[in-house]
Amino acid sequence: MRKLMSKKGFTLVELMIVVVILGILVAVAVPIFGAVTKNARIKSCKSNQRVIKGNMETFMMTGGASGEAITLGAGTSSDIKAEASFLSLFDGGALPKCPSADAAGTYSALVTVTTTATTYNSECTDATGIAEGHNA
Repeated sequence: MRKLMSKKGFTLVELMIVVVILGILVAVAVPIFGAVTKNARIKSCKSNQRVIKGNMETFMMTGGASGEAITLGAGTSSDIKAEASFLSLFDGGALPKCPSADAAGTYSALVTVTTTATTYNSECTDATGIAEGHNA
């Protein structure tokens, strides 16, 4: 009696179907991953900006190293990101890293005083000086 040959392995058609299905899954997953990454970067930036603004308010009220409230005259602005006593309010003594796409982005920390209000603005700019477009 002749032994029957056993069939082992996959056919070429079965392998092609698996490859096509994997290709479809990758084609759907890559754009979604890109969008999730971009949203995470924007949320991280907004969170950093809220921390920077809170520290700007603290710095202006407590006066930093001198302990007296800092007063700017009406109609003036001050970029306080280089003040050592302001930077000491952050972990590590430096502004957080900007999560911009080019990894060379920086934050500004601008306090503007008018006759009616004091505004605290923080903006993330990339290496070319273009604002990232997600100000908090």
